[in-house]
Amino acid sequence: MPKIKTTASKEAMRWQDDLPTGDIAQEPGLQGNDFDVRMQDEPDGMVAARKVVDVLKEKGVCVVQANAPQELVVSAYEEAEELYGDGRFRAPLTVYDDHSRLQVQCWSQALQDEERVYWVGQSEGASSQHITNSLRALAKNIADFGGGLSEMLQKDLGLNFDRFGNCMLSCYTGKRKYALHMDNCHGDDGDEGAFPDNGMRLTLIYFINLYWDPNNCDNGGGLDVFLSDPKEPPESAAAAKGCRRLRIAPHADTLVLFLSERMAHQVIATSGDEKWFAMTVWCLNGPAMMQMSRRLHGMRAAGRKRGDGSDSDDAD
Repeated sequence: MPKIKTTASKEAMRWQDDLPTGDIAQEPGLQGNDFDVRMQDEPDGMVAARKVVDVLKEKGVCVVQANAPQELVVSAYEEAEELYGDGRFRAPLTVYDDHSRLQVQCWSQALQDEERVYWVGQSEGASSQHITNSLRALAKNIADFGGGLSEMLQKDLGLNFDRFGNCMLSCYTGKRKYALHMDNCHGDDGDEGAFPDNGMRLTLIYFINLYWDPNNCDNGGGLDVFLSDPKEPPESAAAAKGCRRLRIAPHADTLVLFLSERMAHQVIATSGDEKWFAMTVWCLNGPAMMQMSRRLHGMRAAGRKRGDGSDSDDAD
C-alpha cells in the first residue's frame, strides 16, 4: 500500500511495535475458543443480541460461535483457497486520483497489515470464472448480524452507524509479524490538525478456517485484542499494549466483534506456509465519513498553501 504524507501531525497516538506486551488473560483451550455467546444455544435472537451488546459494553469485544451451516463454511473456504491460488488477491486500495489518495489515507489505520485482499462481491468482473456464492452469503450474514445490534448499541453505547463497508477477505501466511493498531484512531473533532474520524464504529471478523491444532504452539493468524477500558480509547500505545490480551484462535465459525474506536488489536504472527482466512465487515457512520472527506481535502489544501509537500505520496 502506498505511504501517504499528511499534515495530520496530531493523531490520537502513534502505534509502535517495540513496546512491552501485556499478559494473555484468556486463550483458546483444547476445544478452541471460549465463546461469550453460542448462537446454537440461543433460540431467541433478541435475547442473543442483548447478550452480545452487554459483553461489548463490559469488555469492548465479544466472541461468538455463529452457528453457520457447516457446508456453507466449507464451501467458502474452498472458494477462498481457489481465489488465493489463482492470484485474485490484490492490494486493498489503489491510488489513481486525489480522491482515492484520500481514501487510502483515511483507511490506512485499519488496512495497514493487509498486503493483498479480496473484496467479496466487487473484485470479480462479469467474465470471472470464480464462484463466490458462499463467501457472498457469509458476508451478508455478517453484515446482517451487525445490523441487528444497531438499536441496542446506539441506546447502550452511543454507537451510531447507518451502513456497512464491503466485506474484506484476508489471508495471513508466511513468516510475518503484524502491527498493533485501532481501526479508527482519530483525534478530537474540534482540533483542525487531528486525524479525522473515518466512520468505523464496529468491526466484525469471521474466520472460515476448517482446521486449527491446539497442540501446535506455532499457530498464527488469529487475533489478540487488548483489554483496555471499553468506555474510551486508550491514552497511548504503551497503555494499550500493556493491557492484558484476549487471544482468539482463527478456527471456523468464530465471529469476533469489537469497538473500532476503542479496542487495540493485533493479528497473531504467522510462521509457516499455512493460510488463515478472515472475513471483515465494518459498520460505518455515513455523516462521519462525509465529514472526513471534507476535512482531508481541507488539510491537503492547507498543506499545499504552506508548500510542505503534504499532498504527495510515496509508493513502496
